[in-house]
Amino acid sequence: MMADSMLPVYARALLKTLPVGPKTSSELPDRTIDRSVALEPVAYAGFAHVVGQTLDDTVHPGYLHILGFPLSMQLLADPEVPLPMLGMVHIHNRVDMLGSVRLGEVVDFHLELDGAFDHTKGTTIEIRVDARVDGRPVMSEVSTYLAKGRKLPGAKARAQVPHTEFTAPQPTALWRLDPNIGQRYARVSGDYNPIHLSGLAAKGFGFPRQIAHGMYGASRALSAMDPRMDSYRWDVSFAKPIVLPATVGYALTDGRRHEAASSAVFDLRTGKPHVLTQVSHLGE
Repeated sequence: MMADSMLPVYARALLKTLPVGPKTSSELPDRTIDRSVALEPVAYAGFAHVVGQTLDDTVHPGYLHILGFPLSMQLLADPEVPLPMLGMVHIHNRVDMLGSVRLGEVVDFHLELDGAFDHTKGTTIEIRVDARVDGRPVMSEVSTYLAKGRKLPGAKARAQVPHTEFTAPQPTALWRLDPNIGQRYARVSGDYNPIHLSGLAAKGFGFPRQIAHGMYGASRALSAMDPRMDSYRWDVSFAKPIVLPATVGYALTDGRRHEAASSAVFDLRTGKPHVLTQVSHLGE
């Protein structure tokens, strides 16, 4: 991933914030993107190193997410989308891994928008990604983004991910994260959102300092869980952002490593969760 791959997208997103009579309709444009991407071993090795994944020829689902990420942002930055991309919060991610994906293969991505949906804290939009290899479905993903405080008339109803009570477990690992983790993950993911790279930019969106990428924490948690299943569902809920630098706790909260299980990345002082991850059998 090159740093300039996202610059035109963020430029379009910035233009959408200008006061030029934004749309108030909840209708989304009928937009889709299809793109084929070859899985390059060197690029993948960089990602695997950053998220703590043991390197072999089976591709981490988080890497498939980032291959589709610039395309997702192109959809959200479309001038006809009635919500601003900048300031949107990634609140939930669901990936159904339908089979293994290996280095050297070419993945055919199809992306489309869904929504807008009413949410207690604003309005959400979903990006749906389907991936195939040689015509074989390998992944189906839904990423949910929240525009806080923005309500659109006519937004559709959608059941929200239920809030669950969380009690911090005893950590089995401590992650010491310095501010450079934002740059390191950006280089391997192409996600150069300034809130992850600059304290000044982060303050502009209400954070005290720059914050870690949510999908960095999610992907690193999945690496630690290391599911060894032919197919599975990977659910991620993003809670309190990790403000950098930080030392956070990680632990399995249910199940066993390599199998269906749940894990948490959490604040050691307050016990509040940052990232909650669940790996389950498809169909559960």
